[in-house]
Amino acid sequence: MARTVLVRHALAGDKARWAGDDALRPLEPAGAAQALQLVPLLGAVPVRRVLTSPLVRCRRTVEPLAAARGLAVEEHAALRPDARVGDVLALLRSPGAAGALVCTHGEVLVALGLAWSHGEPEKGGAWLVEHPLQAGATPVRVLPAPAAPLVPGPRAEQRQAVAG
Repeated sequence: MARTVLVRHALAGDKARWAGDDALRPLEPAGAAQALQLVPLLGAVPVRRVLTSPLVRCRRTVEPLAAARGLAVEEHAALRPDARVGDVLALLRSPGAAGALVCTHGEVLVALGLAWSHGEPEKGGAWLVEHPLQAGATPVRVLPAPAAPLVPGPRAEQRQAVAG
């Protein structure tokens, strides 16, 4: 049976501190490193399409994996953080979602109800879901987010203080 891989975008800095358009908020350096680490993390997982929210942080999360596999990155409004859950489910239940890697936001994953059985996914983490996604389907395997390396800056000091 084909699987759909749901990925929460990698670390993108503090939404409250970003002064610009939130759709343009980039990955922080540690998030860019997480995005690169998705390539080996998902190395054994078949992926035939890469679908993403049109927001920069999602696109940047999946671009390394798409490039490594020679796949195009396809943007879908149904994966935006303010998407209607019915639109998200329709996309995930479509035949084209089988074998796809789908990158979206924590808000979307929580709204899907998947979070109730597995908690909120870490940024950069992934869930493998059996396809077709049926009502009540749950992830079959949770892949932890790649470790975010300590990169100089205020977020790195915060992560180091929490880890220490």
